[in-house]
Amino acid sequence: MPSARAHDLITVLSGAALTPLAYRFYLDHIQLEPNTALTCSLWLGGAHLVSGIMFSPDLDIDSAIDNRWGIFFWIWRPYMWLIPHRAFWSHSLIISPLLRLGYFAAVVYGLAWMVVWLLGQLGFTPPAYHRELAAWVAGLVTAHPTQTWAFVIGFCTGSAAHTVADWLVTKGNWLLGSYGRRLRRRYRNHDQWIPRHERQRW
Repeated sequence: MPSARAHDLITVLSGAALTPLAYRFYLDHIQLEPNTALTCSLWLGGAHLVSGIMFSPDLDIDSAIDNRWGIFFWIWRPYMWLIPHRAFWSHSLIISPLLRLGYFAAVVYGLAWMVVWLLGQLGFTPPAYHRELAAWVAGLVTAHPTQTWAFVIGFCTGSAAHTVADWLVTKGNWLLGSYGRRLRRRYRNHDQWIPRHERQRW
């Protein structure tokens, strides 16, 4: 498989190509106003980058990707334990990025609820942060549906850039093998994965 850096380069280059194409599409086919088309294309391009770099399909293993979350790496541990590596749930074109996005939203909601609960146990009466957060997101989606769809599409394309690159390398290696050829580089540890017992975090 391509290395983590190669995947990042693919994400950046594909995002740079996709953003202006999306802008022309929004202008010519959706017939949005120029300012709205620009906003939607930027949301799409930004979501593409965030998805490919921070929400990579390789979050299903202990890898260089989850290290990018710094001290928050632990939020992806349950996801990693539940999702088989390089399976449909982690490397499909649409389901897997939406699953990661939904998982992250659930974690944020759960953390907000926990903060409210802990403050309540200490005798405070805080606002219902988890409900306010959910209402804010729902209001944002309702008020800006076109931009929301642009974000969702970009989030899916960012993940797809990673998945398609993996598929191409795997298929290319298989085709070369069928003709008696082999890639010199086998792309092992492509995401700089190190066994947990050999890693040091702090």
